[in-house]
Amino acid sequence: MHRWKGHVSRHPLWGAVEFTFAWHVVLVLFAKVILPPLAPSWFPDLGATVVNAVSFAGVWVVLWRWGWLRVSGVAVLGALRRWWLALPMLLVACSYAVAGVDGRTTLLVSSLISLMWVSINEEIYSRGLVQQVLAPLGATRAAIGVGFLFGVGHLQNYLFFGAPLDDTLWQMLSAGLFGFTCAGLRFAIGSVWPMVVVHGLDDFFQIRSPGAAPDWWQVCVYVFHAAYGVWLLRHYGTGDVPLTRGGVPADTDERPEQAGALE
Repeated sequence: MHRWKGHVSRHPLWGAVEFTFAWHVVLVLFAKVILPPLAPSWFPDLGATVVNAVSFAGVWVVLWRWGWLRVSGVAVLGALRRWWLALPMLLVACSYAVAGVDGRTTLLVSSLISLMWVSINEEIYSRGLVQQVLAPLGATRAAIGVGFLFGVGHLQNYLFFGAPLDDTLWQMLSAGLFGFTCAGLRFAIGSVWPMVVVHGLDDFFQIRSPGAAPDWWQVCVYVFHAAYGVWLLRHYGTGDVPLTRGGVPADTDERPEQAGALE
């Protein structure tokens, strides 16, 4: 593990690609090969929940072994005064609920729990581990790298889970822009947890909506994510939230002065 950490520190771009590939391999193996189908009537999304919990545990172990739990924003709440920065993305996520949600109570509860685990898993791997690996490249390059890898990773839905190619390509674009903005938020706030909430609700309201959002609204969302991500990086992208000597992000609105660095 320590040898791999040294390799990642010397070659952050390759390290980010390696972690992204490894994470998706583990996810697909557990979803398609190792675990049997798990969809009891009382929890239809049990299989997806277990798969994401297992993947999350693997990422957590890497962060723990490398001493990155705090600096990656995974084991801290960050600058609480900046949590409001996630509000615009939360409003966008809730906009998909305007048409309501579809499904019986058991299915809705199962879906919400499963998608919250998806968001925990994806945020900790992408905006936690991968973003921390890319941090030495600078905030803007790191955020672009995070968004690109996060978007490309959704190609697995076409390759292994039967999603149509055209839908997958649009999802890759949407996920890439979403990931870029979330990376900006992580630099600004110093914690992945606001994005976990936004991500989980965004997925839930889109999936459980009785119909797809209009194309014009989706285009507006894409433009918003790109513009808001750029704004976040310009205002807060000079580095991660400053740390106290104990390694806990300080609750301050002062702009960080140095780019986030690896341990």
